[in-house]
Amino acid sequence: MRSTALRTSLLPALLLALASCAPLATRTASAPAGSSALPTGFPARCAPDEVQVMLLGTYAFPGNAFDAVKESPDDMLSLRRQEELQELAARLADWAPQQVAVDWPFALNDTTAARYRRYAAGASTSSRNEGAQVGFRVARRLGHADVLGFGQPWTARSDSADALFRRRPDLRQRVDSTIRARQREADSLAGWRRDATVTEQLRALNSDGALHGGHSAALFGGFLEALDGDNGGGADVISDWYARNARMAQNLTRLVQPGTRRVLALVHADHVPALRSILDESPRYCPVSPLPFLR
Repeated sequence: MRSTALRTSLLPALLLALASCAPLATRTASAPAGSSALPTGFPARCAPDEVQVMLLGTYAFPGNAFDAVKESPDDMLSLRRQEELQELAARLADWAPQQVAVDWPFALNDTTAARYRRYAAGASTSSRNEGAQVGFRVARRLGHADVLGFGQPWTARSDSADALFRRRPDLRQRVDSTIRARQREADSLAGWRRDATVTEQLRALNSDGALHGGHSAALFGGFLEALDGDNGGGADVISDWYARNARMAQNLTRLVQPGTRRVLALVHADHVPALRSILDESPRYCPVSPLPFLR
């Protein structure tokens, strides 16, 4: 039971702990220099026959009690944030995506479709989730018939990382120390987040320094070095993370309709680097940064 608990709670939580607040911390140092440039890793241009997928990296609008790093975002149903979300939706709609996909479970798409159709018919939503507050809003503005989810739950395929942490308590202590440091960073940015608009926060999350810094710290700066003798359990965590994102890209493939050339995909920012790489390697897709529409 201890092994299962570690695999299902610590490892995903650590990924979120390292990736979720690190982008905002990076913002303070790197955003002014690179705010007008596209992040590295995105193709300079897309071929005419490729499906462009705008990967909009987001944070958890309602917050998440299960994350290792605790944050308290503003209430997205407040008048101020609702006005900001309207402005954000108008920016994204200017790109004219033909479909909108959200990071909700692919397996529950009947429910997602029904929720969106009620919203598109004029119902309001009490959900603070970014999928509803941004994805639904953009789709309704453009008159879309559906919004569907391409999310994939976390699954870990190996016990090697669990065994590694049991045998090497110093690695576990390093994890705990990193989470504490990220919590301090998140706490120090709380004031900036209260003052910044939703668009400004998303601009920071999708900057080059944010995507690279958060991703590198979460995976290659942490788990790549997590090994002990023949146990390379950290590499298994990296493999599991990429497997999850590959399944998300596959779910997206199931959703894209014939003739679609532009898809807006909302996903937590820690997924963007892996999804960007996977989609760029596919001859069918061309990942696109949202930064030009967040300036």
